[in-house]
Amino acid sequence: MVSVQAKVRMGLLRASGQKRFYDNASALHHRLPRHQKPSMARPPRRIRRRCDVEQHEVHGFPCFTFRPRGGAAGDPHVLHLHGGGYVEQVEKHHWKYAADLVARLGCAVTLPVYPLVPHHDHTATIPMVQAAYDGIEAERVVVSGDSAGGALALAIAQNLRADGRPQPERLILYSPWLDVLLEDPVSELLDETDPMLGIAGLREAGRMYAEGTDPHDPLVSPIHADLSGLAPITLFIGTRDVLLPDCRRFRERAREAGTELDYREYSGMFHNWLMQAIPEGVEAMNHVERLLRRRPVSGRSAPGPGSSPTPG
Repeated sequence: MVSVQAKVRMGLLRASGQKRFYDNASALHHRLPRHQKPSMARPPRRIRRRCDVEQHEVHGFPCFTFRPRGGAAGDPHVLHLHGGGYVEQVEKHHWKYAADLVARLGCAVTLPVYPLVPHHDHTATIPMVQAAYDGIEAERVVVSGDSAGGALALAIAQNLRADGRPQPERLILYSPWLDVLLEDPVSELLDETDPMLGIAGLREAGRMYAEGTDPHDPLVSPIHADLSGLAPITLFIGTRDVLLPDCRRFRERAREAGTELDYREYSGMFHNWLMQAIPEGVEAMNHVERLLRRRPVSGRSAPGPGSSPTPG
């Protein structure tokens, strides 16, 4: 059963016009300025009141680390990569997510404000988030990402594997955008019921992000990646999300590769519902907290073979 709060939230999303941003290429370009305001690239004051906030630059872009107020941060250190189709700046719910993790776990959370299209593309964005990851000095590091940030998390994991370096402790993917082309025809059908995302606008954003390379490149569209040897993955997806078909394909490909996957599919949920103040969001984040409280045998080590899928 979908909660009343979730139904209200979906109604508000439709009324807000958020989906119109992704209606088509023209709408996306017309509305870009309001989704890339410079003021959005700074944590709100109420977040600064909740946490100690440190700012530094990575490749010329701001990167913020949040820690418990007046105290040392415990394990793990979470690198979160925000979503927004590579065209939207950090939003209020992303800052709140970081502060909530700090409050729940007493940990550190780093959130990079990475380069956005159309001024930049994957050749700037991926190296920046990789450098943000490389700059974290901690025994336990978890990488989370929502939507486009989920694909960036997988890009980091692929780069680490290619360099023969240890994987993060875990990858946590919230409604990840795995194929910039959205080639699965089922996504077209879900476009009618998705209250937040639209196929045509997403494809335009993906085209700009992939500029200069094949959009099937696994660093750009990780649905095409070799998933063997990656860190254990937890993936959340809802059935009202146009990204659902690719997440289901990803589940099968992870199983075939022997990668540990904790797959959680929520019936009736919309894109990135986890960061909303609804019962289903609280339930999902409680699971994330349980995952992060588990202390592994070792820190940044490559996972062994095996699969542990979990139905939603």
